[in-house]
Amino acid sequence: MTDIKGQRLYVNLGASQARRRLKGFGHGVRKVQSAGNHRAVIIHTATGEHLEELEGLFDDVKVASSEEGLDM
Repeated sequence: MTDIKGQRLYVNLGASQARRRLKGFGHGVRKVQSAGNHRAVIIHTATGEHLEELEGLFDDVKVASSEEGLDM
């Protein structure tokens, strides 16, 4: 299986909760996967203003562009 193309955004939120927040959002979101206990990775192609809006959906939880950036 090949990797999905796009950038990854890691959030401290479960994958199902992340999917609920993203429902109907669009803006280049390709897939949401679990990245461990209460962590999700959002694979997206958003840039510029759309990326800012995507990160804005998760203002209340920690957001990082790498898995190491989420260390509590």
